[in-house]
Amino acid sequence: MIAMEMKPCTACRIEKPLTAFTKRAGSSGRRGICRTCLRKRKRQTAPGDAAFDSVEEAVRFLEYEQEHEDEHGEEHEFVTDADAENETPAKPVRKRKRRRKKRSVGSKLIAPVHDGQAASVATASDCEQKDAAAVQRQSSAMATADEAAPVPAAKRKRKRRHKRSKAAKIKSLKAEISAVEQVAVRPPNRNINPIKGAFTYKTSLLNDRGRGHIRLRGHRETGKRWSTDIPTEMAVRMVEEGAAGIINPGLIHKLYTKTDFRLLVLQRDDYICKYCGRYGDTIDHVLPKSKGGLSSPANCVCACAACNLKKADKLDFVFDDF
Repeated sequence: MIAMEMKPCTACRIEKPLTAFTKRAGSSGRRGICRTCLRKRKRQTAPGDAAFDSVEEAVRFLEYEQEHEDEHGEEHEFVTDADAENETPAKPVRKRKRRRKKRSVGSKLIAPVHDGQAASVATASDCEQKDAAAVQRQSSAMATADEAAPVPAAKRKRKRRHKRSKAAKIKSLKAEISAVEQVAVRPPNRNINPIKGAFTYKTSLLNDRGRGHIRLRGHRETGKRWSTDIPTEMAVRMVEEGAAGIINPGLIHKLYTKTDFRLLVLQRDDYICKYCGRYGDTIDHVLPKSKGGLSSPANCVCACAACNLKKADKLDFVFDDF
């Protein structure tokens, strides 16, 4: 059998196993005071006092106290030298005063006759008069209290708020958009020119050499270049719809950046929605991108926000809110 390492506690002077002592932070050593004595000191001092090094240590002792109990269900009482010096007299516990009920007039007993003294005996009529006067005073006091007390207002039933569905939110949004008169603030036109280059637009020149994809490249508004591979069919459609030009049989180039392409479509349609005829400042794909549509001048039109939201990804959308 492996002998258990024991260590005397500096507070209660009792030898205990090492597991009864807390570990020091940052080292493998154990503290000198056992957990039981530290819990006792915790009861006598609040967290953050001189008895603990930190508030975290006091919290750790409380957690350990909930998980572990002493072997005999008791804890060792101890008082260290420091505690004896700093000990202050405990304040006396204030006893709660009991309010005695007032005894009624009729319950008063007739005083007995002592030696050499005559007892003052009340007659039956006097007692009845006193009882009637006391009842009258009590009733009048209750009446005044009822008049002074405010009448509680009737409890209002709390209305239960139901969460609106997504369709209801869209409906309310459409109503708000239709209710507000949209003022046509048309920005001035800007010259949008395609990217210059030795491009050709004959799709018969494209050749993927059996790979099934064509290289597409372009550049952003910042001038940074990018490139990616797209299927051959998509490359042919981009050239046919005026979104790209052919550099060589295996490479095509986009003609417009995102910002220029948006302005190109809006200026071409004069900022008029294709579906309702009102002012529009958004771009809608006639053939939705989810169904294979491309961001090309031939597939994009100007639309207002309400029609763009209502159309979504429909193919047979017709504006009929007249």
